[in-house]
Formats: sequence, C-alpha cells, structure tokens
Amino acid sequence: MRTQGYLAFVVGICLTMWTCVAVLDAQQARIVAAFQRDADKVATDTNVRLQTYFDMLLSIKGAFAVNEQVDRAQFARFVRELNLTTRYPGFQAIQFVRHVPAADLARFTDAVRRDTRLVAEGYPTFAVHPVVARAEHFIVEYTEPLKGNEIAFGLDLAALPPHLQAVEAGRDSGEIVATERITLVQDDSGQPGFVARAPVYRQNMPLTTVAERRAALVGLVAIVFRVKNLMHEVIEPALLDQMAFRIHDAGNVSDGAAAPYAASNVMFDTTRADRPPLPGVQTEARLNVAQRQWVMRFEALPGSRYSRDVRPVLVIAAGGLVVSTLIAALMIASRRSRTLAQQLSVTLDEQRAFQDSANVGIALFSHGVIMRCNRGLEEMMGYAQGELAGCQTQVLSRAATAGAADPFAVDPHTRRWQGELKLMRKDGSTIWCLINGKALDAADLSKGGVWVIQNISDRKHTEAALVDAKDGLEHSLAELEQQKANVETAHRDLSTVLATLKQAQTNLITSEKMASLGSLVAGIAHELNTPIGNSLLTATALADMVADFERKYADGGIKRSALEAHMADTRLACDIMASSLRRAGDLITSFKQVAVDQTSDQRRRFDLCDLVRDTLATYAAQLRRANCETRVDGPASLPLDSYPGSVGQVLSNLINNALLHAFEGRGSALITITAREIEDDKLLLIFSDDGVGMPPKILHQVFDPFFTTKMGQGGSGLGMNIVYNIVTGMLGGSIEIESTPEHGTSVTIRIPRKAPNRESEAADVNMLLM
Repeated sequence: MRTQGYLAFVVGICLTMWTCVAVLDAQQARIVAAFQRDADKVATDTNVRLQTYFDMLLSIKGAFAVNEQVDRAQFARFVRELNLTTRYPGFQAIQFVRHVPAADLARFTDAVRRDTRLVAEGYPTFAVHPVVARAEHFIVEYTEPLKGNEIAFGLDLAALPPHLQAVEAGRDSGEIVATERITLVQDDSGQPGFVARAPVYRQNMPLTTVAERRAALVGLVAIVFRVKNLMHEVIEPALLDQMAFRIHDAGNVSDGAAAPYAASNVMFDTTRADRPPLPGVQTEARLNVAQRQWVMRFEALPGSRYSRDVRPVLVIAAGGLVVSTLIAALMIASRRSRTLAQQLSVTLDEQRAFQDSANVGIALFSHGVIMRCNRGLEEMMGYAQGELAGCQTQVLSRAATAGAADPFAVDPHTRRWQGELKLMRKDGSTIWCLINGKALDAADLSKGGVWVIQNISDRKHTEAALVDAKDGLEHSLAELEQQKANVETAHRDLSTVLATLKQAQTNLITSEKMASLGSLVAGIAHELNTPIGNSLLTATALADMVADFERKYADGGIKRSALEAHMADTRLACDIMASSLRRAGDLITSFKQVAVDQTSDQRRRFDLCDLVRDTLATYAAQLRRANCETRVDGPASLPLDSYPGSVGQVLSNLINNALLHAFEGRGSALITITAREIEDDKLLLIFSDDGVGMPPKILHQVFDPFFTTKMGQGGSGLGMNIVYNIVTGMLGGSIEIESTPEHGTSVTIRIPRKAPNRESEAADVNMLLM
C-alpha cells in the first residue's frame, strides 16, 4: 500500500509538474499570439494609413492633371475640402513643388510676390532659398497650411541632396517616391520625417521614356510627414506602454533594401533602456513605402498585457499535491477533463458554423492542396459542400500550370501574402478576388497557410468603367485642345484683317477730314466772293467818279452843288466798301479759327455758342443752296475747356449728314441747334432737322463704320462713326439719336464742361501696355 501510495504520490507530482509546464506553455502561446496580433494590426494600420495619404496625394495630382494651371487659391481650397487635419492629422503639410528652369527664376519669383489670389497683399518678401546655381530648380510654391510651414515656402529642393534624389526619381519614374529619413526644415524639435511626392506632367504629352517625362514635368505634389505624429495616430495609446516599436529605413526597394539598422536611418523608436523587453517575444514586418522599404521591429514589454499569471500555476501545484494525496481529486480532475473536451468540441462546432456563415472564403492550403475550407469559399466558387476539400489549388487558378510556382505559396520573407488574383469558378467563369494569406507556423512553412478570399469583381468592373470614362475624358480634352488651336488660328487671321480694316478706317477718316476742310474752303470762298465783289465794284465806280471830278476841276467849272454831290457819293462808296470788307474780315476770322481748330485739335477754353455760329457761317453757301434755315437756341455764352476742333468736326459732320441725307427731294428745310447747361457740370447740345428721318433698321446701324445709304454718291459711311468716337472718346460724353420716317432726326449730345485729360489717359494706356 505504501509503495502504491508512493507511486501514486510520484505520479501525482509528475502530473502536477506536467500540468504547470502545460499552463506556462499555454500562457506563452497566448502571449505570443496576442503580441503577434497587435504587431500585425500596427503594421497593417500603418500600411493602410500611408496608402490613404498616398491616395490623397494622387487625388491632388488628379486635380493638376485636369487643370495644370491650378492657382494658389484653388490649391488651398482643394486641400481644405479634404479636411485632413480632422480626418488624418498625421501629416505636417501638403505642398506643390514647381519645376523652374534657371532662365525663368526671376520671372517666377516676381509672379509669386504679386500673387494676390489668396492674400490681398501678395507675398512681397518671397525669396527662393537657399541660393544655388543649377540649370533647373524645384521650388516649394504652395504649402498648406502655411502657418507653421513658412520656412518651407520658397525652399529650393535642388540645393538639398536627399530631396533632389527623391524628386528626380519621381520625375523619371512617374511614381510616388518617398525620401529617406530627413529633418524637416519647419520642425525645430529635430524629429525624423519624410516627404512623399508624385510628379505632375503637362497634358497631352508623351510619357513613355524618361526623356519624355522630364520634358513634360510641371512639378510635384507632396505630403510632408513627421513620423512621430503619424505613428501616434496609428498606434493605440494603450499599446505604447506594452510594446516597444522601432522602425528604420532599409533603403530603396530597387537597390535591395538591405541597409541594416543604424542611428542615421531610424524613423521611429520607443525602446527604453530602463524597460528591457520580454525575451523571445518579438517580431519584424516590412512595409513598402513609396519605393522605399521600412523594417518595423516589435518587442513586448513587461506589463499586464503580455505578462504571465503565476496564480494558475500555484493553484495547479496545490491541486497536484491534493491529487497526489487524494485519489478522489484525480477522478474529479479526470471528470473535468472530459467536460472540457466536450466544451472544446462544442466550441469547435460553433467556430466552424461561424466560419461557414462568413461571406468571404476561408481555407487552409498546404503543398498546393486545399486541406479545408468554409462554406463561403465553396459557394463563391460554385462547388457543393465538401467538394473542394482535398482538391489541388489549380482548380481555383488555371494560371498555375505544371512546374509553375504555386500562386498560393506564402512569402518566405514576410510569412504572408496579399494581392489580387483572377480565380476560376466550377462553371468556367472567372472572378477577381482579393487574397490574404498567412503561414500557420512562421517557423515551419510546410504546415501551410490560412487564406482569406474576397470577391472584388464588382469593384474591378467599377474601376474598368472609371478607366473608360477617363479615356473618354482625355479624348474630349484632346478634341477641345484641337478646337482651341483652330480658334486661335482664326483669331490671328481675324486680328490681321481687323488691323487692315483699322488702317483703312484711319485713312478714310483722314480723307473725310480733308474733304470736310475742302468743303469748308469752298464755302468760305463762295461767301467771300460777294463782299469782295461788292468792294471791287464800288472801288471801280469810285475811281470813275474821281476821274470825272478831276476832269471837271481841270475845266474850272466846279460848282458847290457838284462838290457836295461828289462828297456824298464818295462817302456812300466808302461805307459800302467798309461794310463789305468788314463782312469779309469776319468770314476770314471765323474760317481761320475753325480751320486752325480742325487741323490742330488743341485743347483750349472757348465758347460753345461762338463755335456753333462760326461753323454755321462756313456752311452758309451750302445751306442757302439747300434752302435750309438754321436756328440757334442757347444763352449768350457757354464756356468750355475742351477741344474746339473736335466739337467743330462733330457739328460739321452732322450738318453734312443732314444736307446729304435729310432733305433729299424737299424744297425747304430747317436745322435747329439747341445748347444749354445741365446738371453735373455738363452741357446739352441737341441737333435736329425736319428731314425724311430714318427707319429702325438704318437707325440701329447709323454709328457703324462704313455704313451709308449713299455709297458711291458722296457718302463714305464714316461721318456718324467719327461723331460717335469723338463724343464718347475725346470729349468724354454720350450721344443718342432719335428718328422716325418723315418726322425728322434729333441727335442729343451730352459733354462735360471740362474734357478728360487725353495726355494722362494716353500715359495710363502706355503704362498698361508696358
């Protein structure tokens, strides 16, 4: 009995020790599994968050692809609408880097300083820094938000080798490219950071070769990150005290990404010397970050999350002692084991039901064979329940031929696989699926892996539709560019024709003015003919009377009555000659003033009523021939500070227009000129006639150049156009015309007493042209 008791005690002690070891192993497995889940989550969340930011970067690039002339205000509004500061606050700034050849550097700097689209005062202190002599520059032109990033505004990346290397790589590849670890110029804390940039190319330019991409480069859009902010956004705060994180940049993927951990390439590090990690609880993950690879190392720290609980061990030890002493306890323990087995069976059944209810496929693949799968995968691929188990993975992917690599093989480096594959259903149709695989045992890949398969065919069809829509939009943009080129060609041709027409118009206006002056000379000559002829006739008669008087005087027979008669005749002749010559002198004075005004067009002070009377005097002969009466209604004096030549030209053209068009077929006519002062220090001049008037169609075109109803009959079509240009341009006034057939025409002109300063306006125009 003693021997049996001793053996029972020894067996109990052995069972107790075995149970304690099993509990410790279970706890260790639980700790490792929990730690691996946390590490995988952090790595996945980091990758997802970076991809989200890169998608935002591509959306900004898309805005520049549609309109490469995005200005500062549009860029700021686009970034503001993304609302990244609230949704994803892990970035430092979003920028646009402009590619500027050295020859355009001064012009670019001046344009930024005068850019008032976002800030009313512009950026008068803007300067490119640091100064470097290069054939081309890459300058930060837009940065949002500007507050806190002012030092980056105008930064020339060509002077900074790490930035320049990444910029040139992005330009040549057309992909998003990240920099190595850098210290941000706007960050005084010296924390590690990096910048991801995507190139922007000009529209409708070939991008097949590196040379073509370099020639088409407009600039790059960029997101600036502080890695500490990014990781604190991704990592749950509770994990920071339970796990140590260390990230270092292993270098460019194209170069093998084999750089070892060093202080110079650390991106993020929370390890502490005073808190050593738990032994054996660590892992690594590699992330591809815009053509570079980050190595993430995770280490568990002592604490509540990953610590072992010794209390179950103590309880089991005590229980073992009790079991060793009492056989009943052993029986109870045996009975408990059976109960746990039943519970485990129930739990497995519930887990299997849970997996079968999922709408994604879950399967265990090993050595190219489908070991197990849930009902979701069978329904997705069109198989009956249990039909896929034991089949080769080739039934899912026809691309896997004999001797080819297994598409469902786990990557030996990352111990996982993720990607998109086109899978074959049982009926021969294909579907696109998102595949995620992970090794069951990272130390032994032969055990196979668990794969989660999700049907993404609808998303693929949507992406294809978006690509087709993009191609259609690009085609439409190309057609618009061609139409724009055609319009520009037509515009150049029309500009040439317009310049020719303007030159012809200038020549015709000059001819019109010279013809008007010639008509003025002819009228004055006709008016002078009468008084000068009267003076000549009277002088001849007086000479005859003097000769007759001298003859009588020589004969000595002069009587007092004869002398008195001779003196009366002489006095009458002198009066006639004086009156005639005075009339001629007045006409000549009016002609001189009108002629000087119309030829010199100098500004001076003059009286409007005097100018009206002088102008009418020069047309006296033409008005008499047309049997036209003139009436002037106005005050005695209306002084102006203006251009008398231009006012006289307006009156002359209106008189000529009336004589040529208004009184055709009429025996008598009347022209009324009304002048008076109105409000706002302006004068009103109304020129009206009782002629034939104009229909609405002609009235609508009366001010058009080269429009006339007397083409080839003395009309040039420029008279009323000259009137309109002089009144609205040189005199700074306005003109209106009213006319009804058979009820005459009325022209209303409003001009300021003081005409605009043409010299200052010309100087302003020259300044604008410069």
